Formats: sequence, C-alpha cells, structure tokens
Amino acid sequence: TLRKHAGQVAFPGGAADSSDASLIATALREAQEEVSIAPEVVTVLGTLPPLDSVSGFQVTPVVGLLPANIRVAPNADEVAELFEMPLTDAFSLARYYPLDIERQRQTHRVYLSWYRQQFVWGLTVAIIRQIALQVSASTD
Repeated sequence: TLRKHAGQVAFPGGAADSSDASLIATALREAQEEVSIAPEVVTVLGTLPPLDSVSGFQVTPVVGLLPANIRVAPNADEVAELFEMPLTDAFSLARYYPLDIERQRQTHRVYLSWYRQQFVWGLTVAIIRQIALQVSASTD
C-alpha cells in the first residue's frame, strides 16, 4: 500500500477492485490512475508467477510493452517522481546485491541496487530479476 511503501521505488500497481475483470485489468487500471497510461496503448505480454513480499502482500506482475514515444504523467497524490532505467542496466544481474532481513522471526532474502540517485530494492527488484532471469534463460 502507499502508506506502507511510501518513498520507495515501485511499479504502478495496487489491489483489485470489484469492477476489475482480471488481474490484467487491475494492472491496466492502476497504470492509468498512477501514471496516465491508457490501457489501449499497452501490449500485454502476460503475467509472471505471483511474488510474496516481506510485508505480507502477494503480487502478480503484469508485463507489457509501451510505445516508444509514450508520454506519462504522474498522479501527484501517488507518485513523487518518475525515472527510466534502460533494460541493459535493469537486466544486469550483477548489479543486485542480496540482503537477508528478518521479519516476524523469519529470514527473507531481498535484493537491492542503486540506479543513479535511486535506491531500488525489495519487490521491485524481485520483479526485475524474475524477468531478467527468464530473458537470460531463453537466450542461452
């Protein structure tokens, strides 16, 4: 939620509404609400397996392609700043460092990294790493 994860680098997303027909519909709605990406311009590639966050949420990432010339506009109530990371940087697995943290008497491995002035970690990095691992496996 925004309260629990304020100030963290994150992809658009959130909880499903009763009006959402699917998890993909939820993702498209959230992207429109948070960064003004119209659902019809997204080419949805599919979903990744669900990921469990250390804070107790389960997230099903939806992966899509956007037009190169897309203009996004952050919703000031939910987004403080936007930035882009080139895929060559994002998919470089060596840039992510493991960190074991303890929550509720359980140890969880999370990964962290810096990109320019941005500290990126947790579920955001888990999503990026999952895609990078799948891409690298398919090109071997």
